[in-house]
Amino acid sequence: MLFLFRKFSLIANVVVLSACSCVAMAADKSIVVVADEWCPFNCSDESLDQGFMIDMAREILSAERYAVKYQTEAWTDAMTDVRAGTFDAIVGTSRDEAKGMVLVEEPLGENKNCFYTRLDDPFVYQPTVNLRTRRLAVAAGYLYGHPLDEYIHANRVNFNLLQLATGERPLLVNVKKLGARRVDTLIENVHVMDYSLRKYRITGVRMAGCDAATPIYMAISPTRADAAKVASSMAQGIRKLRKSGRMREILAKYGLSDWK
Repeated sequence: MLFLFRKFSLIANVVVLSACSCVAMAADKSIVVVADEWCPFNCSDESLDQGFMIDMAREILSAERYAVKYQTEAWTDAMTDVRAGTFDAIVGTSRDEAKGMVLVEEPLGENKNCFYTRLDDPFVYQPTVNLRTRRLAVAAGYLYGHPLDEYIHANRVNFNLLQLATGERPLLVNVKKLGARRVDTLIENVHVMDYSLRKYRITGVRMAGCDAATPIYMAISPTRADAAKVASSMAQGIRKLRKSGRMREILAKYGLSDWK
């Protein structure tokens, strides 16, 4: 009887250890992606269509047996939380913004920043224009490319030249400021603005010119032991989605076409 008791205890311990191992593996196979709301790239975490970058990440990583979860928070918080390992990945980042993270080397989209004013404003943006004649609205923590980033950094405390919007929907904050004449120019991605104009029925806004498009990426928290593996799987998956035509189908759902 003593032998049987010991044998039963051994089996029970093995079962418990196996169960614990399975739980640990399941936890390792979940990935929480964060970003501020930037539809159609990544939309509300409560919407049925959560954005094409989230759709692609979920489709690619689910094939690798990862469970992808998504939630929104302010951009600066999202960057901090992914670096610290509170969350696992961020989407919509530039290469410069992702320093210190594990970058998915294949772009997950393209960012084309445009300048918007009120309808009665004749301003036309050009790369050589003197922005010190404008009251500019941008999103806190965003990078817009050189030389805009240098200008924003140099004037970040000059409220008469620059105002920084925070929160999960900085575009709507800036649109309200534009309408109230607290600013006269805002910068936003052309697809995000087009989507927002339709969804929120924004009127009285005109495009005044754009910068050249630049690639944007997904980046993985450096605290994850499998960060390099996840990044590699995503890069390969993006190429496969494009080759198979599946990327075209996902983008079409949001009224977009392949940036390449």
